[in-house]
Amino acid sequence: MNLSNALVILHHHFVLSLAVLVPAIIYCLGLSKRKTFIASISKIQAVTPKELKRSQPNPANTKPTQWYRNTFFQLQHLEDHPEVLQAARDELLAMFSRGLAIALKRPKDTILRIEQYNADHVWKFLEDMRENVLEKWTDYLQRRTKGQGPELFGTVEAAKAWLVQQAPVKFVDGAWLGHVHKITTPFALRGVTRDAWQVLSEEFGDGDLSKHHVHLYRKLLKDVGCPLPEGHTLDFINLAYWDEMDNHNTWEAAVSQLLISMFPNEFLPEILGFNMHFEMVTLDTMQAAHELKDLHIDPYYFLIHITIDNAHSGHTAMATHAVTRYLDLVRSTDGEAAAQQAWRRVQVGYILSQSLGSRPHEQEIPEASTVRTDIPGHMSPNLTAVLPDTLSAQMIDIFRSKASVSQQFHCQSRARIGAHTISGWLDPGKWKHPKSQPQLELLAALSQAKPWVVPGDSKKSLLVRELSWGGRMFGAFTRNEVATLCSWIDALRTEIGARTYWSFTNMKPISSEDAIAELQSPVCHHPLSLTCSSIDAIEMASRETGFDRAAWVAQQSLNCPSIARLPDIIPLWFSHIGLLENTINAPSRTACPLHASILRLLRAQAGFEIETDIVAGMDELRRKSRISLVDIGLELIQQTIQTTGAKPTSLRDVFILAANQGQGDESARLADDMLRWSARPVANLGLLLGLALAFLELKYAVGRAPDLLGKESRFALEAIVARERISLEDCARELKRTDMAQYGNLERGLQLGVSALQKCF
Repeated sequence: MNLSNALVILHHHFVLSLAVLVPAIIYCLGLSKRKTFIASISKIQAVTPKELKRSQPNPANTKPTQWYRNTFFQLQHLEDHPEVLQAARDELLAMFSRGLAIALKRPKDTILRIEQYNADHVWKFLEDMRENVLEKWTDYLQRRTKGQGPELFGTVEAAKAWLVQQAPVKFVDGAWLGHVHKITTPFALRGVTRDAWQVLSEEFGDGDLSKHHVHLYRKLLKDVGCPLPEGHTLDFINLAYWDEMDNHNTWEAAVSQLLISMFPNEFLPEILGFNMHFEMVTLDTMQAAHELKDLHIDPYYFLIHITIDNAHSGHTAMATHAVTRYLDLVRSTDGEAAAQQAWRRVQVGYILSQSLGSRPHEQEIPEASTVRTDIPGHMSPNLTAVLPDTLSAQMIDIFRSKASVSQQFHCQSRARIGAHTISGWLDPGKWKHPKSQPQLELLAALSQAKPWVVPGDSKKSLLVRELSWGGRMFGAFTRNEVATLCSWIDALRTEIGARTYWSFTNMKPISSEDAIAELQSPVCHHPLSLTCSSIDAIEMASRETGFDRAAWVAQQSLNCPSIARLPDIIPLWFSHIGLLENTINAPSRTACPLHASILRLLRAQAGFEIETDIVAGMDELRRKSRISLVDIGLELIQQTIQTTGAKPTSLRDVFILAANQGQGDESARLADDMLRWSARPVANLGLLLGLALAFLELKYAVGRAPDLLGKESRFALEAIVARERISLEDCARELKRTDMAQYGNLERGLQLGVSALQKCF
């Protein structure tokens, strides 16, 4: 490859007068814009509380709104706020539990009615949900035809207020998939995560800024006279407007979208389940499009969420396909029990989206506070503290065995546990069927019946003392039964917290402190919990003295790599694929020309077809040939393990292979550094783009080698690199136009990459 064209693009001259004037101009423009949107928002503040059709009561057990606003910002600036990870994971687990607490009250009304995974049942369930929405839509249209007024907002000013109210959620559109399909994703799962990532790509317009969903929503707000700051900025979360409105659920839902994909290697099933629900067409989306049109406000943002999310070829179908593909893969590799556990985790993600509303103006499942607990058949708000895990199931078995022989002994007792007397709870009719609701209700009531049961402390629980020597019920329970009771009490907590999630999924609890502490290796983990200094990376690039631009241009290309050097080259190959993948984690940040170009590059690397004016949808999932740079890397590995056998299953295995068969550790060290630098995509943006530019030549060299790749892979690689080059040249031009400091880092990254590759070859 001749890099002269690319190097011309990188050439720049600093003009002193421009360098002095630009910062001042930008500052003044920033002040002007800020005054504009503050003035615009202030016009609608007065109508917000009165004219919005639905209020947002703060649910119990959630954090203050300000916490969600702060976390909203920190999660979009993770490289500067790694300390948020532990609290973020804790909150995600709590959200899982709160969602389950709601759904378990009415399991037959939710996805929980599918107790055992079956792909046909999943598709049928979603079809039922779709038909339910369409029935409600028909009813809505009939009400409007009969003269009933709008149901979301009644005036133009109320519509503006509603649109602004939804901004935190709309400005992270796609975030629930923002961290999937990273280079650390196990290779066996990349087909699944690729399908999910395609949804993310289409949310971002497939690299066409005019189709980017966040861009479209910002444009809508601007068109109605309510421009807002970019969603990833401090200006956005610090708007005084937010302090004057009840917007708690919106912020919580927005944070849930940022949280759900934050730990993709740990919570992939939950991410897929969340995606499956979120991509369903909703009644409120259709109502919004209808009512905005009536008010002469452009409804296009909502219209595309009706069409692109369709259940035949759109995001609903794609999301469901990703779920069934994942579960079928788990079943084939790990067995039926693992598949059923994974299904419960998918349900958790689905329920999180449904219970929060994710689109927060919806209420698909009644909140805990709206479900009465004094009506037979309705569970108490804390029922989920005693989910049917192993201990709870053992407790139910014990009480069932006692009920048939002990009810009459308690007829005279006035003691009550919850809503019933002891005799009432022991009514044999309640124990005829296994896992019936009254049985869980007893455990729920007992878990709150102080002093009989002190959650988390069996030694202080009166029930245990009464069953022990000297107690009035000594001998009624065997030693093993008392031990089971003690274990059950000790496992209880006064707050739902994360236990509901662990119990429902039958997984071993892992504290967030321990989980985050493990996120130290860039070859295994995403995200990283350590801070990587951008200054160190740039200083390292600046220290490189072996780069001779004239000699590089004259040389034009690297020599073809030999098979003997492949173990040293392969870590660099895989690491360079991850250079830019974290630049698109925050949707709001990607709504610009630079990141649109980066997205097109990532699509090329992942093996997606070249972009057209029409989204691919399910066509992409059905395409037979989808060769990515990871696939080509795995093909290269085959050349190095023909005699050793073991096939790598993850990036970690790739690095182990290099350590065992490589001729030195310099390339592996650089590959590790590249992964760490990529964890700071904002600070290191220019450097990462420069490295990506340098690595184009590596791919050309591999493609020219006669014996490394098959014909199909060589053709695919050639097409990928051609698209990468176009995107990187676009990035260089845009960076030069907008950020000269990062443009200088781009040159340093190119220099570092070129020098490293020359040493390898």
